[in-house]
Amino acid sequence: AEGTAGPSSVTFTSANWNTPQTVTITGVDDFVVDGAVAYSIVTAAATSSDLNYSGLNASDVSVTNTDDDTAGFNVSAISKNTTEPGGTATFTIRLTSQPTANVTVGLTSSNTAEGTVSPSSVTFTSANWSTPQTVTVTGVDDDLDDGNVAYSIVTAPATSGDAAYAGLNPSDVAVTNADDDTSGFGLSTISGNTTESGGTATFSIALTAQPTANVTVGLTSSNTAEGTVSPSSVTFTSADWGTPQTVTVTGVDDFLIDGAVAYTIVTAAATSADTNYNGANPADVPVTNTDNDASGITVTPTPGLTTTEAGGTATFTVVLTS
Repeated sequence: AEGTAGPSSVTFTSANWNTPQTVTITGVDDFVVDGAVAYSIVTAAATSSDLNYSGLNASDVSVTNTDDDTAGFNVSAISKNTTEPGGTATFTIRLTSQPTANVTVGLTSSNTAEGTVSPSSVTFTSANWSTPQTVTVTGVDDDLDDGNVAYSIVTAPATSGDAAYAGLNPSDVAVTNADDDTSGFGLSTISGNTTESGGTATFSIALTAQPTANVTVGLTSSNTAEGTVSPSSVTFTSADWGTPQTVTVTGVDDFLIDGAVAYTIVTAAATSADTNYNGANPADVPVTNTDNDASGITVTPTPGLTTTEAGGTATFTVVLTS
């Protein structure tokens, strides 16, 4: 298992007895980290009809076979990024030499909020040590606009009865989890027109990503003579950020024949300790207030008035309708 000799025997005659015959020793490769191994080329007792040589035993030859194996791990790079919707990536791991006992390496994620790893460990035997084992990393979704986050698959020091591998630690594997969240606002369209008779319309507003701090948006009307808005602001927390909040717009009456008047619910720039949201400005919401006025003259009363020849009077009123 360490070396072979050739030829397997040498024969001398009365003609070539004093000509040296060369024996070649060839090292044999193995995959075990066994260091430099000493062995011998064993010379058997001579066989000959010459009684002076028959049974004479030449000295054995000592040899050392130098090792070319090193205990270690071959860990590939990650195949790609993981993604928050659960996109996966893989890498492989194998040993660089044959172990004399099973070798187990534990695998964990440095940030389980960004990625998980499967399996939780890999074990190599003297039979499968050179076969790469595939490790799968799966991205974990969150609702934060936290960008692409780097994390690692942590390889634990190996456990093994092979002293060359026991405690040997493969390189950790760098991974990036690609974000799928964008800070912003989701606004519905207005449900309808407001009216001068006090008719209302509504729209809703929610955040598109979970904030790290409260987010407040002020709400005002661009024309309070046509419509008012309630509430005057909406505040979202990290708990209710995705729940739409309803905003009610109420039409204001006037006495002018001004037709349907367009105005806007103005959304102020957000205030928040979350830098992704602070200063972000949702889109304003257009509204129309429907007119309820018409041109006309009202005379009251028109029948039944009585005056007298003695100068008695009666009255009626005249008023415009707008």
